[in-house]
Amino acid sequence: MASLEEEVVGDIWCNFEAYKNLVIMCDRFGSRFAFTEEEKLARDFIEKKFEEYGLENVRVEPFKYFGWKRGKASLEVLEPFEKKIPVISLVLSPPTPKEGLEGEVVYLGSGSPDEFKAKKDEIEGKIVLCSSAASPDGKRYHRRTKYGYAVEFGAIGFIFMNHNPGKLPPTGSLRPAYRMAGEIPAIGISMEDGEFIIRNMKGRRLRVRMYNESQIVPDATSWNVVGEIVGSKYPDDIVVLGGHYDGHDISQGALDNCSGVVSIMEVARTLAKHKGSFKRTIRFIAFGAEELGVTGSTCYVDQHKDEIPRFNMMINVDGGGRFIRQNFEVHGPEELVPYLQKIADEIGYPMKVKTTLSTASDHWPFYLEGVPAASLESVPDPMLEPLVRSMGRGWGHTPADTVDKVDPRALKEASLVLSQFLIRIANEEEFPIKHTEKKKILKYLEERGVAEQLRIQKKWHPESIR
Repeated sequence: MASLEEEVVGDIWCNFEAYKNLVIMCDRFGSRFAFTEEEKLARDFIEKKFEEYGLENVRVEPFKYFGWKRGKASLEVLEPFEKKIPVISLVLSPPTPKEGLEGEVVYLGSGSPDEFKAKKDEIEGKIVLCSSAASPDGKRYHRRTKYGYAVEFGAIGFIFMNHNPGKLPPTGSLRPAYRMAGEIPAIGISMEDGEFIIRNMKGRRLRVRMYNESQIVPDATSWNVVGEIVGSKYPDDIVVLGGHYDGHDISQGALDNCSGVVSIMEVARTLAKHKGSFKRTIRFIAFGAEELGVTGSTCYVDQHKDEIPRFNMMINVDGGGRFIRQNFEVHGPEELVPYLQKIADEIGYPMKVKTTLSTASDHWPFYLEGVPAASLESVPDPMLEPLVRSMGRGWGHTPADTVDKVDPRALKEASLVLSQFLIRIANEEEFPIKHTEKKKILKYLEERGVAEQLRIQKKWHPESIR
């Protein structure tokens, strides 16, 4: 007789449901971006699927945030010559005045804190241009950190340049929408057009005029979609499997993060057939508005403060299912690394569990409250991992993030890996990894310099969850 794991893995491998869901959500619903009708279609679709799959306590949980509507954006070089350059708005950018925003451009390279501080006296009253590339020392800094320094040092506008070729201007959020919107207008520009500006500002002043007609919408509503398999022995102990269903409005968001959320849905479909087989409750969550500063999950944790001690672990799927090889990255505590590595070795899946200190996805509010947290991510092949990392988001946050980039086999592989891990985690007699004291986490973030970046991003509020 086949074991539970064998039945589940066989079910996933012989089923095409995950890819069907991917196609429906991307081709029919588009980006599913927050504050759009497509977001509501995706919300209803996921809720219906959770019910169809037999999950318990299925519900849609609303939350409030600063919404945003994209408007037309443009950039004109005024001096030393005249030229129009195609751009797009960055998410949560406020509008420019009707007559536009004029200013001199100052180039900050990759926009690392050191590069900003080195030119601190040159930034006030100017428009900052910086790249999405890693800093000269190899470190990657989030777009929100770069924008935050521009605001901090008195810039009047912000231009964010893609470091990958392809005439692909990037988008992305500027502030945590659960608290605020952006303060200065901001646009995204392709690598090719950014390099044009950089070439032509060497040794002379370059002035531009920005237009941005985007709108900030305070008191907007988005939703988290939740379903459960209630534990048979320890129903009050909860293992969370979550990932965001929204993408950016300029693309389908197939890689970021529809591949992740349909993998979660596939795990839910398969495991729900075996209710009563799990000692702990497994809670599946499709988070809204992640692309607006990790807003949905932050609001979720805030709305469920009383349950935090009962969250045994949070597994985030933001990147899992994109490519064929799956890996776990542990956010904390370190004891989680050998625990997950042991499971990987037992099931014979070739992965090297690693640690990372990422602040920009749905694990983050859980991690900050001390919940053991890890993320499933993926790469095309271990040999290509350094190349993939050098690309940063790659096609993500650009119009090129489309269904054709997703390998259907990767969805199966992510789902079966997650299922095998969840079966073992949910059936621990005593979960071996304990919560971390919040004061210990805050001290660690201060020591690592992460707290400084979060302050600049306006995401450092240790006195409250949101």
